[in-house]
Amino acid sequence: MEEQFIIWEAPKLEAPEFRLYYGADGAVICYTGDKSIEGDNYIVIDSQTFAEGRPDIRVIKGKITKIQPNPVVHKLMPDDSEGITCHIEDISIIVDAGEEHTKWKLKTYEL
Repeated sequence: MEEQFIIWEAPKLEAPEFRLYYGADGAVICYTGDKSIEGDNYIVIDSQTFAEGRPDIRVIKGKITKIQPNPVVHKLMPDDSEGITCHIEDISIIVDAGEEHTKWKLKTYEL
């Protein structure tokens, strides 16, 4: 009986390529490992960045930049047209519109 040898070569394993697709403003569109997606606006990222999948980053000049949220200030301001009617000397006392009053409204400003 004749001996036969089967030589089997393992297929070449290709390392995954993780991509971050972004829009014209640098905002994240999607994270993917699929290379067949159409589009030129992507960068190749590492597995850690892919696993995090953060939506609060921007791509600027081909590099990932973490954006800081805008600080918000809330301020109670006098407003003649609308608002809560309060006593003239103490805004913690709400009064009827028929009494002498000052109207106050909470305004929000993004810095």
